[in-house]
Amino acid sequence: MGSISLFIGFKRNDRTDLIFGVMGMCLFVFFLIPPVGFILHDQPPYPDSILIKRIFIYVYYALIPWFIAYFTGFKNRKPAYLIAGLVVMGYAMMFFTAEDRPKPLWSLISVTVFGAILVYGLWASVWQYKQADRVKARWLLVSMLIFGILFLLTAINQLSFMESVLNMKLFYPMHFHSILFMLIMGLRVVVGVFEKYKLERQLRTSERRWQSLMQNAHVFVLELNKNGDIEFINDFGLRALGYKQASEVTGKNWFDSFLSLSESVSAKGIYEGVLQGSSLPYFKNKIRDRHGNEMTISWANFATFNDEGKLSGATCIGRDVSSEESAQVLVNQLKLELEKERIQAVNSNAQMPKEIIGTGKAIGYVFQKAQQVAGTHAPVLIEGETGVGKDLLADFIYQTSLRKDAPFIKVNCGALPKDLIEDELFGHEKGAFTSAIQARKGRFELADGGTIFLDEIGELPLAMQPKLLRVLQSGEFERIGGMSTIKVDVRVIAATNRDMAREVQQGNFRDDLFYRINVFPITIPPLRKRPEDLVLLINHFIAQESKKYNKQVEQLSKADLHRLMEYSWPGNIRELKNVIERSVIATQGKTLALEWFIDKLNLEEPKPTGALEQIERTHILKVMVESRWRINGEGGAAEKLEMHPNTLRSKMKKLGIFRPSQVGARQV
Repeated sequence: MGSISLFIGFKRNDRTDLIFGVMGMCLFVFFLIPPVGFILHDQPPYPDSILIKRIFIYVYYALIPWFIAYFTGFKNRKPAYLIAGLVVMGYAMMFFTAEDRPKPLWSLISVTVFGAILVYGLWASVWQYKQADRVKARWLLVSMLIFGILFLLTAINQLSFMESVLNMKLFYPMHFHSILFMLIMGLRVVVGVFEKYKLERQLRTSERRWQSLMQNAHVFVLELNKNGDIEFINDFGLRALGYKQASEVTGKNWFDSFLSLSESVSAKGIYEGVLQGSSLPYFKNKIRDRHGNEMTISWANFATFNDEGKLSGATCIGRDVSSEESAQVLVNQLKLELEKERIQAVNSNAQMPKEIIGTGKAIGYVFQKAQQVAGTHAPVLIEGETGVGKDLLADFIYQTSLRKDAPFIKVNCGALPKDLIEDELFGHEKGAFTSAIQARKGRFELADGGTIFLDEIGELPLAMQPKLLRVLQSGEFERIGGMSTIKVDVRVIAATNRDMAREVQQGNFRDDLFYRINVFPITIPPLRKRPEDLVLLINHFIAQESKKYNKQVEQLSKADLHRLMEYSWPGNIRELKNVIERSVIATQGKTLALEWFIDKLNLEEPKPTGALEQIERTHILKVMVESRWRINGEGGAAEKLEMHPNTLRSKMKKLGIFRPSQVGARQV
């Protein structure tokens, strides 16, 4: 047991284990040196074997108070020094004793040592119990109680007339206690080793998790000393500030180096409050990176302490909320403008524009939201499936806005090649590239003072999104090849058929740009969710196309109307207009000729024979709609499905998947 404790003590640099190991080794050597076991018969002058043997037992008793002190954490070490001095004195007097006396002086000193050890052990165990370390305190207390019983026997034997009655020799009970003490406390030390090992494993696991969190989480993690100097910063915070090495930042004063003067004064006051525990630990402020760019950070702070329990500084965890703050400013601006211009959520006197066909609640809600935002300067994001009329709603918002007399520029982001998008949006200077023989204004410059409509904004490449974000934030940009900054005032209306929140989660669209354009979203419902408007739309298109082709189509059979009402219209209003236009062309009388379309619906399409084919058909159809029925090329359905285009075409034919008509329509 002693050798094991020594090994553990050296490995862990633990004084408790080291002292206990030395005690065990001393006791082992004491019992091993002849005469083996206890010293039952001895008379002065003592032989060398007895003197050497007792060196180890005296060292053992000198170490007991030190073991107690480190085991309990008891801070009062003066009694341990006193006991050690008495042990040395007792051994010295025993060493020089030459005459045999009934009660030699050194034996009385030894009894005093035993009594002092008992008092110190009880004192330390009571102190440990009060420190809430009750489990360890009980072990020591039991050991001291046994020690006390044996001490009482020794004291009676050495200090009273009962020596002849009890017939006990010096040290015998106390040496017996040494074995019990080692067994009891040794068991506790072993249990403590296992507990320490378990706690250390848990601590290492927690430290690894904490380090992983600090290094990988997209938050600032700072450790500051009491003066506000940086002692630690995680990788994300380092990159966000524009640095590569932690040594470039460590040691700098956070408030003086990365905050403006006004921000620094208020932040220092909050920081001092955090250290004193008298201030709320959450606040926001603006910081500057090494290039002078500002960021708004939301901070959570808490005080940190060193190993001695003294205040050493604070840990600060911050999240970049610049985009949310900017979006909130726009939202607040929108609210003020709505209040100022007295735009009501429901305007019973408002008339539906003639371009928007429908009386249902769904389209009525869209119209009300368009009215609410039209008279402001806030960005608008129009969402909806292909063919629902997003461009028409954008026209309505522009025509009823405060900028209706200013330019209205439309850009289809999905139709522009990647290499030409920047040139199309921001223009170029003469000589910017080989074919740039003269300067050219971009769409944003042309829309200055007016409105720009960015259709299919979800198709915008990631590389182009930061420059667009800058225009939306500050209204500034540079032409390709240009050195001067151009300032514009443009309202942005964007449209998409994608789920933009999902695109942000998948990393296809920047979250800060999404917050900028999503200030006021409007979602146009698909035609299948507007059954109450279908008859109105059919009649409207019949009248429109009849006039266009100089026909006198006036009616539609109930059976055909029923089939049209049952159809899901995946192509939405664009598909409906195509069907009506083709039918008007084919009509010879006054009743709309829909036979070709009804026959198409009645055709027996190849039906999937099993659940697996049905799942496959549904998945391919979904991908085709998302890819706008484009099979080849980058972003096409074949690429998304990881199939050869010809294989995909054969699969679609087998599963009965056909592309809806694409004749354009502008009705909602």
